[in-house]
Amino acid sequence: MFAADEFTLYELQPPETHQFAITYDVTATREGAQFCFNPIRPGSVATKERVIERSTGKELKFEVVNGKEAKTTGLVPADTSDKAEFIKVYLPAPVPKGGETRIRIFKTYTDAPSYTLTDGKLVFTRPLGIKRNLIVLPKGWELVECASPGIVSTGDDGRVHISFLNDRDDQLPVKMVARRLP
Repeated sequence: MFAADEFTLYELQPPETHQFAITYDVTATREGAQFCFNPIRPGSVATKERVIERSTGKELKFEVVNGKEAKTTGLVPADTSDKAEFIKVYLPAPVPKGGETRIRIFKTYTDAPSYTLTDGKLVFTRPLGIKRNLIVLPKGWELVECASPGIVSTGDDGRVHISFLNDRDDQLPVKMVARRLP
C-alpha cells in the first residue's frame, strides 16, 4: 500500500441535484513517489476539483488521466482498466525515505444512480472502500434507515452525521434513507 491515514467526508447536497461534495484526506507514503492518484468512480461526474497539501494549505497541481497513463507510474495496480479515470496529483516533492506527504482532495460528484430522491425520500447507496468515512445529510433531513452499522450524531448546524468504519478487506455496502423533517 502506498497511502495511509485515509478519511472521506461526503456532504450530501439537496437530493434532487444528485450531487455530493467529497473531501478526501490521504497520506502518500511510497518513498520517491512524485504523484498520488485518486480514482474517479465509473458513472460519477467529477467537478469542482481542487487539491491542497495539508501541512501548508498550498494548492497542488493536478490533472485527470486515464488508467493507461496512471499505470505507467507503477502507483496504481497493473490490472487497472485503461479507461479508468484518476485525479493525478503532483506532490510538492518526492516522498522522502521514512517520510510522507499529506494531501486533501476536494471534488463534487454528480451520480444519480447512487444518490437520488425516490418517493420523496433521500436515498444514498454507495460502497465505501476507505476505512474511515463520514456522511453528512443535507440540512432539514433525518435518517430513517441505514443498512450498515454507523454512528449517528448531529452537528452544530443541525445536520445529521453518520460515521462508518470499514473494517472489511473489501468495500462496505452503504444504503441510507432519509426523510425531510416535518
